[in-house]
Amino acid sequence: MRFKLNLSLINRKQNILPVNYQYELSAWIYKVINQSDPLFAEWLHNKGFSDDKKQFKLFTFSNLNVRHREITGDRLLIKSDPVELIISTLPEETMQHFVSGVFRDRKFTLGDKISNVAFRIDSVEVLPAPDFTNEMTFRSLSPVFVSSKVEGRRYAQYLSPNDEGYLPLIVNNLKEKLRIFTGLDYQPDDQETSLEILSPPKQKGIAIKVDTPQASKLVGYHYNFKIKADIALLRMGYYCGFGEKNSLGFGCCENL
Repeated sequence: MRFKLNLSLINRKQNILPVNYQYELSAWIYKVINQSDPLFAEWLHNKGFSDDKKQFKLFTFSNLNVRHREITGDRLLIKSDPVELIISTLPEETMQHFVSGVFRDRKFTLGDKISNVAFRIDSVEVLPAPDFTNEMTFRSLSPVFVSSKVEGRRYAQYLSPNDEGYLPLIVNNLKEKLRIFTGLDYQPDDQETSLEILSPPKQKGIAIKVDTPQASKLVGYHYNFKIKADIALLRMGYYCGFGEKNSLGFGCCENL
């Protein structure tokens, strides 16, 4: 399911966010989802989102859609509202009214010790599902992050969409998510996979856990793309994100 949250500023004079707000936003979303209701918390933990090898929170979210804004240094000035936020996950369709109600009429504050913004959720819209096929076109709403471990190197290499091996990493990641969600090994149907980049990739670095010993910067890319793969994999990518670190605000994409 996919939801659009329509946000407004509680105090229009309190309208400056840090550019890197994704980590704090992720923590708030997960807290709301996990603590809102015992029934949903039970669903979240019992659906098989992790095993001995992998762990996925299986939700993703877009960047804040601020129609009129100004960026100065590491600050984002919100010059108008409403502000829109897309949240996407894969619970059973029968729970959509409950999940949308979880976020309705809430208030929250986002930011850091320098500046923050208090938001009010004015409304929650359940977005209709696209028609899923084995070839679809998407646009990134948050940067797509893909990494590859390199032998002899301590840290993983961050890949751009034009790097060799990018598509297999995207597809294998989707297979792992599907396996974790269903509890079943993905059985490929020998279908051909392909990826066509439709716009120049724009690099976007996101700092997480700022001002802590675990601080790091992850680099993803915004771009439009056409991808061919099994329908089940594309559905997983649409609802839970393409690439890695989806629950930190990476890989949320909309169908074009």
